[in-house]
Amino acid sequence: MDDRGQIAMDFLLGVSLVLIAVGFTVQFVPSIFLSGSAGEDKLGYAAYRTSCILAEDPGWWSNNSENDTSWEYHTENVQRIGLAMDDDIKSRLTETPNMISKDKLIQFKELSRSNENEFIRKLGLFDSINGKQMNYGYNISFLRDGQPVILNNSTMVIGGSLGLGQNMAKMTRIVLLETGNISVFDGRYLNRYAGNENIANISIIGPVTENITIQITNFNTSGPNAAFTSASLDDSILLQSGNYTIQKRSLYGNFDPYVSPDGILDNDSLMIDLNSSLISSNTSYQLKLTFEDISFSGSSHFSSYNDNIEKRYEPALLVVEVW
Repeated sequence: MDDRGQIAMDFLLGVSLVLIAVGFTVQFVPSIFLSGSAGEDKLGYAAYRTSCILAEDPGWWSNNSENDTSWEYHTENVQRIGLAMDDDIKSRLTETPNMISKDKLIQFKELSRSNENEFIRKLGLFDSINGKQMNYGYNISFLRDGQPVILNNSTMVIGGSLGLGQNMAKMTRIVLLETGNISVFDGRYLNRYAGNENIANISIIGPVTENITIQITNFNTSGPNAAFTSASLDDSILLQSGNYTIQKRSLYGNFDPYVSPDGILDNDSLMIDLNSSLISSNTSYQLKLTFEDISFSGSSHFSSYNDNIEKRYEPALLVVEVW
């Protein structure tokens, strides 16, 4: 019998794996809990925190007697800035994160102009060094197709520009941005103009302060040349691009500019955007949309734009840069 001490190979292999795992844990786990105590870590944390607050929090305001999330109407008493849509203004929570309120976003930019120091403080875009507040540089922007979103004739870009040689942290989030109102009509039930089933008849009550957007889905095509041909308002022919724009989307596609006489299929959607200056008086307007080989089976009265309004949301990017 051999009396020399020996270690079995499977035992040696097992111990080695355990030591490797322990070494990996010692090296990796502490980095999970780093608080961002220096430089780029702090910038990254500030960018991430700011994007979360803006996209996931409705914000709130308060005074001695009231407290709810409609801070955009009470900016003198805002306690927290958030841009998420309100489900219940009495709750500080939202069930629709990443859905951005148009009114909140417009007031968000106004606050950055009127009182930037307070704006920075509410968002926490600063660091405290030896008891002194040191503000971060920042740029917060909302982009569609790589270009800044324009709301109320104002570009939704807030903040400054990064200087040469500065460290910067960037956070990008996909959001749904409220850009206005829209009326969506099912073409199978859209009312026709009296005496012509190829003309959709829609009433619009003015005045309006933003462009009129109408979407029509589910067309009832009646021939091989189905197409949109023209639009008129109170029997005056409208000029495409000057008075309105029109886009078409296939069932699984994106909206692209429509050029007559491009064909229209049953499952296509059309989106017509009317210039708000056309609807400037306190009266009812009659919009007639004329098609070829498309019929409308509703009554010979009109469909109401105003009775069918809902909020319009479009995909956008929220980009937060901090330096």
